[in-house]
Amino acid sequence: MTLIEELKRRNVFRVAGLYLVGAWLITQVASTVLPTFDVPGWALRGLIIVLAIGFVPALIFAWVFELTPEGIKRDAEVKPGESITPQTARRLDRTLLVVMALALAYFAFDKFVLSPRRAAEGEEKGSDPFSGRTTYPGTTRSQSEKGSDPISGKSIAVLPFVNMSSDAEQEYFSDGMTEEILNALAKVPGLAVTARTSVFSLKGAKKDVREIGTLLGVAYVLEGSVRKAGDEVRITAQLIRAENGFHLWSETYDRKLDHVFALQAELAGAIAKALALPLGVGGDAALVNQRMEDPEAYALYLQARAAYRARGEGVKRSIELYREVLKRDPKYAPAWSGLCGSLGVLSWYVSDEEKKQTPRNLEQAVEAGERALALAPDSVDAHIMLAMVYTHQWRWNLADQHFQRALALAPNDAELLSNRGNWLASMDRMEEALHSVQQATAIDPLVPVFLNRPGFLLYYAGRNAESIALLEAAHVIAPDFSLVAGNLARGYLRAGRVDDAERVLDAMKMATPETAVNRAAVRLARDPSLREAIRKESGEEVLGFALAILDKPDIDLLFVAIDKRMDRHDTGTDPVVQLRSRPLADHQQDPRYVALLHKAGFDASGVPLPDGAAR
Repeated sequence: MTLIEELKRRNVFRVAGLYLVGAWLITQVASTVLPTFDVPGWALRGLIIVLAIGFVPALIFAWVFELTPEGIKRDAEVKPGESITPQTARRLDRTLLVVMALALAYFAFDKFVLSPRRAAEGEEKGSDPFSGRTTYPGTTRSQSEKGSDPISGKSIAVLPFVNMSSDAEQEYFSDGMTEEILNALAKVPGLAVTARTSVFSLKGAKKDVREIGTLLGVAYVLEGSVRKAGDEVRITAQLIRAENGFHLWSETYDRKLDHVFALQAELAGAIAKALALPLGVGGDAALVNQRMEDPEAYALYLQARAAYRARGEGVKRSIELYREVLKRDPKYAPAWSGLCGSLGVLSWYVSDEEKKQTPRNLEQAVEAGERALALAPDSVDAHIMLAMVYTHQWRWNLADQHFQRALALAPNDAELLSNRGNWLASMDRMEEALHSVQQATAIDPLVPVFLNRPGFLLYYAGRNAESIALLEAAHVIAPDFSLVAGNLARGYLRAGRVDDAERVLDAMKMATPETAVNRAAVRLARDPSLREAIRKESGEEVLGFALAILDKPDIDLLFVAIDKRMDRHDTGTDPVVQLRSRPLADHQQDPRYVALLHKAGFDASGVPLPDGAAR
């Protein structure tokens, strides 16, 4: 008898088939049921390993032993006339058919019942502002699937510390301390730290630590509280393993406010040691390198930074606060860098009358950025802010120099990638621009300012459906952010969704440079005969842009509109991007197009002129 025939006689093949189908069915059911009871992920992995290991022993058992009426015996002990292997084979066949039927039934149940439910839940989570894994239109596959990567054992999320002070207005201080500790931890070699905005989106959310670990894809979570009273501060912190919620380490620190930097470094160092990570040369002290002697000035700095990030009226307030900080400590580089950034974006958040001060504000922004770099030559923030301001001034070569330096220092900085997208779009390198701003949203997917830019660029790249989808997601996260609302309204108008556009415009709490244009476009969409009335009421600039939004451009009016906007020079790179996009991109030989290129700092072929040659 051949080996194959002997394997068949001893039912080894049938046992192998039954084992494999049964193991698959067990694994599938376990993968659905175990998470329902919050069973740790290692339990399922352990089950799969046990089933895999058991396969070979099962085959050996089928070869060595035989089932008889007296029970299980070694095959060698069973006489040929007493063997019932044919009957056993039929039983195994029937069992295999039953198990296969169960497997097919589960497969159908999973495909037609469970999978649609999971898909629906996934769509809901995709727009959930607490999810750090939102997939946005235009992101690459690797970016959108980042949330499914295995969790690194050396990864941490620093949750916003709870403000335990009697004064609720001290919230900025607890938030600032959270961020400074996060920044210090980010300098620990080998430690992956979740971005600020992803963790701050969880502020006030009542979520289990294990759920937070899964949402943010981290192995550890740091949480705590801050109590500030006068010149004293108490920080309580605890390090938790996200997988099971076990506390690994907890400590309370009581310090004077003027020792706050040492405290930040000490806390970050203690966490690094708890995770068995080396600190390198300089130890704890190297984790915090921008120190300030005046604790009150530091508190003002934290307030200024919080006001800047809130945008809107906060930008003006941040400028006042930064200047107050610099009166107290003119050598604090982060405050100079912050002042540079606030002055650089101010024109988007002030009245038309105040916009006239934009050239002076940008000059002051450059001075502040240069002061920051003189104090801290390798400050990534200073290089980013200065590059942003030079971009707004259309000093393209200088902007590029600072972008390149920032890329060398911090290639994955989301703010850097988002701002550089503006520069790339102005160079008519739209695909590179989209890639850069999409990288920013992939790294930090919950920042409305970052989400706004790809929405803006996708619109001008002729991909309005993608633009709308992205801006809608941003609008859910930040319904009061006027720039997102304005760009979303424009996308709706281009798509013919006039009622949706008007609904968004009516809900806006602050006007943007595009509000008058969008309102005019709504009126024109409903009654094209209002064209001349709008020209008389609002001027050729508004009419030219409104017609372009409705995809009914008047080329002569559009040239006039962009020329006027460039003369005001208060919306950064926007008119340059508009010039380089359709429909004007189809008129590059027109002398008016060449003249506008030169006004924006380019030669006739679109190459940047030496800085200072524009206008």
